[in-house]
Amino acid sequence: MRVGLFGLGKLGLPLGAVLSQKMEVVAIDIDAHKVEMLKNHKAPFYEPQLQEYLDSGKANFIPTLSTDYELDFDVAIILVNTPSQEDGTFSNRYVYDAVENIARKLKESDKKDFLFIISSTVMPGSHTEIIRIIENHSKLMLNQGFSYAYVPDLVALGTVISDFENPDVLILGASKNDAAERTENLYRKIISEKTPVVRMNLIEAEITKVSLNAYVTMKISFANFIGNLCEKTQANPSNVTKALGYDKRISPYYIKSGLAFGGTCFPRDTHAFIKFSEKLGLEAKHIIAADEINKMQDEILFYKFRDYVGKSIGIAGLSFKPGSAVIVESPSLKLTDSLFANGQETIYYYDDLVSKDVLDAEYTFSKNMVRVDTIEKLYEVSDVILLAHPDKKHILETSKDVIDPWRLQNF
Repeated sequence: MRVGLFGLGKLGLPLGAVLSQKMEVVAIDIDAHKVEMLKNHKAPFYEPQLQEYLDSGKANFIPTLSTDYELDFDVAIILVNTPSQEDGTFSNRYVYDAVENIARKLKESDKKDFLFIISSTVMPGSHTEIIRIIENHSKLMLNQGFSYAYVPDLVALGTVISDFENPDVLILGASKNDAAERTENLYRKIISEKTPVVRMNLIEAEITKVSLNAYVTMKISFANFIGNLCEKTQANPSNVTKALGYDKRISPYYIKSGLAFGGTCFPRDTHAFIKFSEKLGLEAKHIIAADEINKMQDEILFYKFRDYVGKSIGIAGLSFKPGSAVIVESPSLKLTDSLFANGQETIYYYDDLVSKDVLDAEYTFSKNMVRVDTIEKLYEVSDVILLAHPDKKHILETSKDVIDPWRLQNF
């Protein structure tokens, strides 16, 4: 079996690596440097297990520039970036580019039922315009020359490989039963046999994706609010949330007090859900509240550091979560933004995955950030240390002030 995979970013490339364990993958991207690295079997970024999977699947993994590929496959999976726009909705421009490119080649081919699988997170209702573009450029009609499925990713940075192989559920929207059958048969080659597959129509699948992350952010914000209550009553929120998690109606997942949620998915999916609701004339007050509590967490963290401005400040963990080098919407960097705006000149940090090069490329105040090589060194040079990651390896015996939002020391 051979598939075409469009998009070799932080989610697309791991998916391609997983697929390559079971089938041939024509892995297509617009970035020539990235494609060249992959031709030399080198991962262009860090994600646990990614390099190992690229090594073991290299005989099946065919990196190709978007200008060079042939349509020698009957299934295309599109997992390109859908960046957030100023109004909080997602832009589909890269999805449009990919499907138009495929559709033009499809027009010149003799393929009878080409399958498009969109895996990028899109705004609900996006399938209408995507299908229109395919029809216009392929001169074929939906379900009469090509079919369409939507299988959104349900993965988290730092565990992407494992999440692709062991999802809690596979959401599968399809334009017809045969497309659903073909899509499920493909994914069954890589997912656990215990994984439930929920088939639905396209708009239902699109709504499910944005609803899922929006709901999870409510749990996170609820747990963080419990943490704020406990802090004012000298209670340990870890004990409270641990007990709550045993209730099967709640479960232990994402119910722990700590810092604000960040990263590439939760903040943007929250805003997208709010905007989608507005478009339908509804106000998502529950999600709006979750978003406001999340912003409040950043403010509360800054208040804890106000009296330390001018002293030596250290941060243990700069990425938005452990096991990832991604700094998008990182609570640590929101804190440093506020500290620099209030006169702090330098901040030290320790993070074994976030290099100075990453900061220089992505963070405005990188020149004010000093990276140290060990957690011991961070404690040595800092008057106060923030434990930004829930990692007990960051706890050392010290007389320095330690701010521990995760209550690691008291659990």
